[in-house]
Amino acid sequence: MVVKARRIILLTLVAGTAFGAAEASEWQLVPDSSMVRFIGVQEGSAFRGRFQNFTAMINFDPANPTSGKIIGVVKMDSANTGDAERDATLLDEDWFDPGNHPESRFESERIEQLEDGTFAAHGQLTIIGNSQPVTMSFEFEVSGSTAQFSGSFDIKRLDFGVGWDATNWIDDEVGVQIELDLQQ
Repeated sequence: MVVKARRIILLTLVAGTAFGAAEASEWQLVPDSSMVRFIGVQEGSAFRGRFQNFTAMINFDPANPTSGKIIGVVKMDSANTGDAERDATLLDEDWFDPGNHPESRFESERIEQLEDGTFAAHGQLTIIGNSQPVTMSFEFEVSGSTAQFSGSFDIKRLDFGVGWDATNWIDDEVGVQIELDLQQ
């Protein structure tokens, strides 16, 4: 009877520890203090924009990065650069085409820790139905039940079929920056 009770207590502790470990890596987005930005160049001048509407699923433990998963989704019609004419152009069929492709999605396939202590998430980015491999470098700082995620990557918009083929008006290269506040 005592042996059976010890086994039950031991199994309960092991199950509780495993469940707690799984929970410890699941993070919820704090939307009001998070942002997804993009940086482009129009006629030789840099401009910044941001997506107002996005979600993120972060399942990540810095002590065990290879078991992590990152999924980010932005609503393409929420792009805002602060310039009404540019914003209207971005919603055209030639550019973001949100009527046919309402979302852009990044999904990690593998995460690794780099020698400098930062991380790299290797995955697929899909924009207007076209997917390409992307590596996002990021930092992840945990403080109790909150965390800060800061990541970035560069893309060539023409690889995704975004915009006009000519690059004399808008450069091909676009930078993406992600700043997320997270909580458990």
